[in-house]
Amino acid sequence: MERTSSMAKREAQTAKQQQDVKAVLSRDTNTALNEVMRTIRVLEDVYKDETKALKNMDSNKFLSLQDSKFTAARNYQSHMEQIMARKGEIQSADPSIKEKLKNVYAEFSELSQDNVKAIERMQRSTERLGNSLRSAAIRSAQSQRACGYSDNGKISPYAKSKAVSSGFGETI
Repeated sequence: MERTSSMAKREAQTAKQQQDVKAVLSRDTNTALNEVMRTIRVLEDVYKDETKALKNMDSNKFLSLQDSKFTAARNYQSHMEQIMARKGEIQSADPSIKEKLKNVYAEFSELSQDNVKAIERMQRSTERLGNSLRSAAIRSAQSQRACGYSDNGKISPYAKSKAVSSGFGETI
């Protein structure tokens, strides 16, 4: 039940942020920093779900997260650009909020590294599967009759369709 509540909360936050994609951060520096932290948390939640889907090899869940990931990443980029443009103001912000933002960002960095590792692992698995299928097709094609002639010396009707291509520029 807690997970469903968390997902509903994140979806509501994502929906709100979709409306506010180009929303300007608050003029108040402390409020702006809190808005940035909320934006980071939304993207962090998407990364958590995506990493879990990758570890569980749940491609449907992974694909279903891509729209919310794009929106959350776009909001994150927009807010980070805005806050970086105001970095002179950040020095005067509440030290406890700055410390909290630093911690949130450190957690986010670690989580994003885990997400990248999970994506890379999935890419390697997909590549190995593709290579295995290609190798099996090549072995199968090579194990079949090498020429298209029948026992009586005539070219068999299926000989023209025997060429096997396993990739660009690789035909057997």
